[in-house]
Amino acid sequence: MINLLKKIEVWGDSVLKGVIYDVQKKKYLRLKMDTIINKLSELGLSIKNNSRFGMTAPKARNLMLNSLEKGTKADIAIIEFGGNDCDYKWEEISEDPKGHHLPKTPINSFKECITDMVIRFRDHGIKPVLMNLPPINSEKYFNWISRGLNADAILSWLGDKELIYRHHESYSLAIMNVAQKLSCPFIDVRGPFLLKRDYYNYLCEDGIHPNEEGYNIMKQTIVKYAINGV
Repeated sequence: MINLLKKIEVWGDSVLKGVIYDVQKKKYLRLKMDTIINKLSELGLSIKNNSRFGMTAPKARNLMLNSLEKGTKADIAIIEFGGNDCDYKWEEISEDPKGHHLPKTPINSFKECITDMVIRFRDHGIKPVLMNLPPINSEKYFNWISRGLNADAILSWLGDKELIYRHHESYSLAIMNVAQKLSCPFIDVRGPFLLKRDYYNYLCEDGIHPNEEGYNIMKQTIVKYAINGV
């Protein structure tokens, strides 16, 4: 139960960094207030957020190992990755739709990274808590990643746009599988989105980052875990 602990380290990507896409300014921005991290701090917890935009599990593991070697101290570590790991180099796919393309972090390597992070934190007396991924919207995300590229070529390689959702979901399921295999505490932020019939309205224009309403869903879920340990 997080509420019995005092110091938490957060390791994630732009989702736990509180990044949204501002349509009017046409750029990514961080939420300025009422964020997940701020709410946890209000509960009397000391939070260090190591999340970074574009972060993948392998990059984070290297940073984490370096942090542990320096003697970082924490009671718990929340771990959230996969959104960038499952992504592809869409420019290359656009140019060569018949080629063989791999995600930034192949799923087996992704599982190994998450597993290693859990084990390393435990070895240092820090309790890891895994978190799955908010769902994406294939239509929005396809339109986003194909901007300025050959959309027909990308679609030819995909076969159908919904492959984007299924591929992303496989990484979220991988996190859940690791949690189950290692008996690791787990926060399900995906479920509350999927219970919304119009969950896509809780995502930004890019189809992958939660918007402010989406972050509110995540905040409620994580705070509930922090208070109740469920």
